[in-house]
Amino acid sequence: MQQPLYRWIFVLNRYHHAFIRKRLGGRSLEPRMMAVLHHIERGDAPSQEELSAHMGLDKTTVAHAVKSLVEKGYVQRSRDDADRRVYRLSLTPDGQALHRSLGEVFDEWGEGLFEGFSAAELTRLERVFERLAANAEKLT
Repeated sequence: MQQPLYRWIFVLNRYHHAFIRKRLGGRSLEPRMMAVLHHIERGDAPSQEELSAHMGLDKTTVAHAVKSLVEKGYVQRSRDDADRRVYRLSLTPDGQALHRSLGEVFDEWGEGLFEGFSAAELTRLERVFERLAANAEKLT
């Protein structure tokens, strides 16, 4: 019996996570924490609610990830001057350093993953991934 093609998504994901864990050393970060860290860095001190809406994740998932990142010293919360009920999120100096490290790790992963592919192959592959993403979006 032929195995389904989508198994390769899981295989790549497993290798990707192993690569990141190895490169980050002792710093344990779940994938959602990496995404939250990245979105906080890109935003202008977003609130948890803004972050949740922007990432398309439920508030509880974002709250747990933010709590963990705060406990690890990568993110800080500060009260919004205009609305004291709202906390604004920003990266600490350790969080900024971690974000830079993650960028380097992801660049290294991308370079290694696509090594040996021609420009034409990469273009075709990108089109396939775009179609897969569009189909996945329809399913959700």
